[in-house]
Amino acid sequence: MAMDVDVAVVGGGPSGAATAHYLASRGHSVLVCEKKSFPREKTCGDGLTPRAVRVLKEMGLTPEVESWERVEGLRVHAAGRILELKFPELNDFDDYGLVKPRKDLDQIVLDNAEAAGAKVLYETQVKEPIFDRGVLTGFRAKRGNDYEEVSAKWVVCAEGAATKFSRSLGKIRNESYPMGLAIRQYFTSPMEHSGWFEAYLDIRTGPDQVPGYGWVFPVGDGTVNAGVGLLSTYGGWRDVNLHHLQDGFIAQLPKEWEVNQETVVSRPRAGRLFMGASVWPPHGPGLVMVGDAAGMINPCNGEGIAYGYETGRIAGRHLDEALRSGTSPILEDYSRELQEIYGPYYRLGRRFVKLIGYPALMERLVSMGMRSKTVMSFALTLLANLEDSKTKNAEQTGLKVLKKMAELKP
Repeated sequence: MAMDVDVAVVGGGPSGAATAHYLASRGHSVLVCEKKSFPREKTCGDGLTPRAVRVLKEMGLTPEVESWERVEGLRVHAAGRILELKFPELNDFDDYGLVKPRKDLDQIVLDNAEAAGAKVLYETQVKEPIFDRGVLTGFRAKRGNDYEEVSAKWVVCAEGAATKFSRSLGKIRNESYPMGLAIRQYFTSPMEHSGWFEAYLDIRTGPDQVPGYGWVFPVGDGTVNAGVGLLSTYGGWRDVNLHHLQDGFIAQLPKEWEVNQETVVSRPRAGRLFMGASVWPPHGPGLVMVGDAAGMINPCNGEGIAYGYETGRIAGRHLDEALRSGTSPILEDYSRELQEIYGPYYRLGRRFVKLIGYPALMERLVSMGMRSKTVMSFALTLLANLEDSKTKNAEQTGLKVLKKMAELKP
C-alpha cells in the first residue's frame, strides 16, 4: 500500500504530536507513524514545568490541563534542610507546574493532533528511508505483516531516544555531550496531593554524592512517581547500577511517604536521556529532527517534554512556510532558530553539568545553596529555563548574564 502526504512524522510522542498538530491545524496532510500501541509507558517523572504548561495551552488543551494535578513549585531536600521554592510569577509562563502520567498525556496530545486532521498509524515501524537524488522523500514502514511505502514532501524524525531511523539518516549523537540516566516506579502513597515537585539532591553511590537528583511527584490518583536520575558527567557512571541507586533512594525517603517495596505498583523503568542539543544540525535534505531525537533535553534538569513540544511547533512553523512557498528542501533556518533560542542556554547547561560532575564540588555547592532561599530560588529559575521577555529583576538579570558568559571560551 502506498501513501502520499505533505509531511510524514516518525514517532507519536510529544515532539511528533506537536508537529503534527501544528501542520494539520493549518490544512496540511500529515501522517504519524507510531511504532507502539497507545497507551504505553515511558521512563519519565511525569512532571510538566511552566514551559510545558504554556505549550499545552497553545495547542488548545487548556480544559484538560486545568483538571490535572497542580504543583506550586519545587520542594528541595538536601544537607539536612528543606526549602520550598515557588515557581516565579512571570509574563511568559504560568506560575505552576503539573503532573500527568505519560501513558495518558501522550495519548491526549496525539488525539488532539488527530482531531486537527492528522492521520495516525499505531504499531507501525518505520524501517528504511527513501531518497531521491540525495533528498529524503519518504520511507518504508511495516504494519503487522504488511509493508507500506510513504511518500512525503518532508519527513520529521520524532522517534525520541530510539535512534535507529535517525542513524540511517546519518544523524549521530555527539557522545562528548552529557547524557542522563533515569529510573522510576509508581507507589501508592498518602502524599498523593503534596502540591510540590519533591526533589532530593543527596544521591550517593558509596561515599560519593553524584550529579543528579531523586524525585517524588504526586500523580493525584492515589500514587506518586518516584525515581532517580544520574548524569554521565560523573566519572563512574558506567559502573552505577540504576536499580541499586533507585533502591537506595527509596530507602532514604521519609516514612510519611509510605514509599517502599510494599507499596510499589509498577516495575522499574529505566532509560537514557540525550541532552544539550547533542544531534546537530537537526535538519537535512527533506527532513527535520525534533525533541529527544535531536538531543534537545535540558541538560540542567533532564526536562524533555517541554522542549519536544516547543521544537515540534517551531519545526511545524518552518515546514508550513516551506510548503506554502515551495522553498528549498533544506531548512537551515530551522536549525538557525533553534540555535538562537536554545544555544546559549544549552552551552551554559553543558558547562554546569560538567562542573557538578565532581562529587566533592557537587556536595559543596548543594550545602552552600541550601543555606540561602534566594540562591535556590534563582537556581530554580535557571534550571527550569524560565527566562522572561518582560520581567526585570535580579533572577532574570542573573540568568541573562550567565547565558552571555557561556558564550565565552572556558
